[in-house]
Amino acid sequence: MPERNVFTWNAIINTYVKNQNFAKARTLFNAAPLKDYVTYNTMLSGYVNCEGYQDQAVRLFVEMQFVDKVYEYALTTMLGLVTKLSLLSYGRQVHSYMLKSGNSLSRYALSSLIVMYSKCGCFRDSWRVYDGSDVGFVDTVSKNAMVAACFREGELEMARDVFSSRRELNDEISWNTMISGFAQNCACSGVKNLKLGKEIHALSLNPFLSSSLVNLYCKCGLLNYAHSVCTTTQKENPFAVTPLIVGYSGMGNMLEARRLFDSLPDKNHVVWTAMISGYVKAHQCENAFQLFRGNNCS
Repeated sequence: MPERNVFTWNAIINTYVKNQNFAKARTLFNAAPLKDYVTYNTMLSGYVNCEGYQDQAVRLFVEMQFVDKVYEYALTTMLGLVTKLSLLSYGRQVHSYMLKSGNSLSRYALSSLIVMYSKCGCFRDSWRVYDGSDVGFVDTVSKNAMVAACFREGELEMARDVFSSRRELNDEISWNTMISGFAQNCACSGVKNLKLGKEIHALSLNPFLSSSLVNLYCKCGLLNYAHSVCTTTQKENPFAVTPLIVGYSGMGNMLEARRLFDSLPDKNHVVWTAMISGYVKAHQCENAFQLFRGNNCS
């Protein structure tokens, strides 16, 4: 056996944690003559990610504050647990500790705080965290987190304002967040927000985003725009055809839906379901039955 040191102790503890044998992992943890931040973080992340052990994570986190400095990884891990369980009061305690220890300035901690407050129903707190941060600590991740928080709250104009500021930080995830946010909030129902959707189309038409953009236009009933995006990117991204098929079948245009359906070399269950349900809604039950039978035979 190799010489016992903090690294070998950590490796063995990590093995037990990965196998969810927390009794043996904790026994070794307690017996370890030396513990570093890896030792604590290994146990903490194991507890957080295993159902039924979250209370152990809280106890260990409290213990960590008395025996060692709590590093960024542990803080963001606990914020993730707070978000998952909607433990807002405890989240505020973690935030308070971060402020006292200086960890709130971290970029990763910033985005974790924004997500935590937003998903726990405290949008204004998430905005205060974002707006009160030094410009140098706002990065792409925290900016995208704030945009997503705005959409969850239904603050579409604020989402656009955040997105439009410091455009050099925007990446493909930023664009996808915007497109998905407009689609989920049915933003195209108004002329002003409809313009925003077209703005995204004009500025960022690429295969990665095309499926989301097609879905946005279909939800707005703008199938001509959706078809335009799909035609432009189909070779690079055949998956963009799927939401368009769903859109056409949902509006009863089964001829166009079937034409696109037949053009797909590979068809997933979403496309099959859209076509069959579209035929049923259009009272074309024979076509629905034939398609269903063909699917079972293929």
